[in-house]
Formats: sequence, C-alpha cells, structure tokens
Amino acid sequence: MRNSPGLLTCSRQIENMILLKNIQNKRKVPLIAGVILLLISVCIIFPIEYRRNSFLEEFVYTYSTLALALFLMMFGLMGRDFFKGLLFLFLSSIVGAVFFYYAYPLVPHASFIAVWLGIPSGIIAGLVFMVLNFYILNKQVGFKLLKQLAAYLIILLIVSVLFGYGGDWFF
Repeated sequence: MRNSPGLLTCSRQIENMILLKNIQNKRKVPLIAGVILLLISVCIIFPIEYRRNSFLEEFVYTYSTLALALFLMMFGLMGRDFFKGLLFLFLSSIVGAVFFYYAYPLVPHASFIAVWLGIPSGIIAGLVFMVLNFYILNKQVGFKLLKQLAAYLIILLIVSVLFGYGGDWFF
C-alpha cells in the first residue's frame, strides 16, 4: 500500500503541533531565553566592555545580563522549586561569608574580606552543588544527606581557595 500525500501531510502537521506544544511549555521558554541571553552577554556585551574598561567592577552590563540569564535558566530548570533554589543560594552566600570571616580571623579587615570574597564564592559553590546534586547525588540511596553535606563543603572549600588565592585573574 502506497503512502498517500494527504497522510504524509497530516503526519507532518501532527509532528509540528507536538513540537509547538513542547515549545510552549512554561519551563522551556525561560530556559531558552536564558541561554540566548547568556550567549549575548558572553559573545557580544563582554567584548565591547572589555575594550572600554580595565577593572572587573566596571563590567556592569555583563554582570547584569549574566545574573538575569542565571535567574531565567534557574526558573526554566527548577520550575516550582525556583524560590527554594534562590533560598539555597542566599544561605550558601552566608555560609561562604562566614567561612571567609573565620578563615582570616587575625586580619584587620576580615569583615570586608568575608563580604568581598565569601559571598561570590558561596554563590558559585551553591550553583556547582545544585548541578552536582541534580545529576549525581540525587540518585544516592544510603546516607544521602551526609553525602550532600560533604560534597557541598568540599566544593565550597575548593571555590574558596580559588577565590582566596586566585585574586583578580583579570591582570
């Protein structure tokens, strides 16, 4: 039996309707927008600001678009758990700041170091942990919370050492 042209056209229309239905999913649109905004920030905005500025603090548009892309991608990936993820990042930044405050107790400006290095290292450690937890640790059966806590502390230690001894990698 030969395939009729009407049957092929109908099956293509059904495939197109399924694709459109999947694209209109509430979680995929912010995810796609976040990825596009991330690419625009890295490939267009950063090179323009790199030519004009000489300090990391002057990359305002790059950091703003990267933060917006991060929030869009977090919303796209986490869905209803978006606010739990934001709460985790907030608590992770506090833990990072406390970690740096106690790591430099004899330095006169330990609170400044805690804010300047601890908050970004806590946020980055939280982001890396959320990805690791989603792909690897979430499927663990025994001692799940202990493994998650140990993995988070190891990631925070590595990121904190990189931030503490890495300094300003721009120069």
